Amino acid sequence: MSNATNPEAWAAQERLRFIERCLYWRGWVKRRDLGEGFGISLAQASADLQRYFELNPLAARYDTRAKRYRSEPGMTCVLHVPRIEEAMACYLEGGAGGAIAPASAETPGGRIARVSLPVREASPAVQRAVFFATLTGLRLRIHYGSLTGRRAARWRWIAPHAFGHDGYRWHVRAWCEENEEYRDFVLSRISESEWPEEAAAPPRRDEDWETWEELELQPHSALDDDQRLSVEADFAMRNGRLVVRVRRAMRDYLLAHLRLTAWDGEERPPFLEQATDPGA
Repeated sequence: MSNATNPEAWAAQERLRFIERCLYWRGWVKRRDLGEGFGISLAQASADLQRYFELNPLAARYDTRAKRYRSEPGMTCVLHVPRIEEAMACYLEGGAGGAIAPASAETPGGRIARVSLPVREASPAVQRAVFFATLTGLRLRIHYGSLTGRRAARWRWIAPHAFGHDGYRWHVRAWCEENEEYRDFVLSRISESEWPEEAAAPPRRDEDWETWEELELQPHSALDDDQRLSVEADFAMRNGRLVVRVRRAMRDYLLAHLRLTAWDGEERPPFLEQATDPGA
């Protein structure tokens, strides 16, 4: 049986990407990494390494003293687009070398921290009913608690047609029969739902959902030159402008994430401002 690597085979491709991740992020790789990580012979590991360096000959050099391949500072990837999240998952969160480990919210003694938002989820039964109604165009009766109305949580009829994520949680975009308009209903605020049965045909099109806008953003005018240049670099602006395409229904969520208004009470300007008014 030949040890030659078939680059088209999925398993072989995974091993080649493993080599690339190790070299790019950790800085080195050796045959034993492949043998232990994939349960293959050292001969097959050697064939995999040879194949990778045929594809990317300038990626690394062999260190005879350490008996491993060390990556070059100018190495580029040819088999995948590197992202720092994969490096964290592989090497800072208990990942097995180049094998991607599941992200954890808390790693004792680790070097990665995340903000875990206290967001409650709707029950699986509610999620299923809402999804089925959205998928099949059915009318749905839900028990919903709104933070904007004056009345307590109550039952209402909706006709859902899409889902949106505001960066923190999911909501369903639906025609509200009570208010006779399209609204966003946060899934976690739906405490109960009936099983959808009736077909629904909203009286009009959801213009805010179907309409796309381009927001042109620029560094805030109150920033000094150094701050302005930093903001331009942070947001990869071109000629001092950033153009973002967004559904009109999702625009306010985007603007909130970009912190276009002061959010922490400090006497400092926000980083960005709109260069143009999309409603003008």
